[in-house]
Amino acid sequence: MEQDKLKTLELLEEGRISSAEALELLEALDAAPGAGRGGVSLRVRVYGRGNPEPRANIKVPLAWAKFLAPFIEGKLSGDLAAKGYTLDTAKIHDAVQAARPVSLVDVRDGGDSVEIFIE
Repeated sequence: MEQDKLKTLELLEEGRISSAEALELLEALDAAPGAGRGGVSLRVRVYGRGNPEPRANIKVPLAWAKFLAPFIEGKLSGDLAAKGYTLDTAKIHDAVQAARPVSLVDVRDGGDSVEIFIE
């Protein structure tokens, strides 16, 4: 958890988030169930054509996911809509708030794939 707090402070120092956003994120990290012990995470995996190993394998503490969700949902929705996919952002929001394991996005496109889930 200390590493997450340091990252938050780095984002603040770089001007990528406001002091109010940093405070909200630090409070969420402190209040997160299982904080510092693994806890519940949002996982994003991106696979390239024919490669069984992910090109990107991102594990984000759920406290971060709750904070970043509004930013991610807007970007992800637009990108997927451009490819003809519909993203149920309400499902993502509900799953993040409930902090229960669930698959959120599983997109396969010509050998490439993206998986987003809570574990």
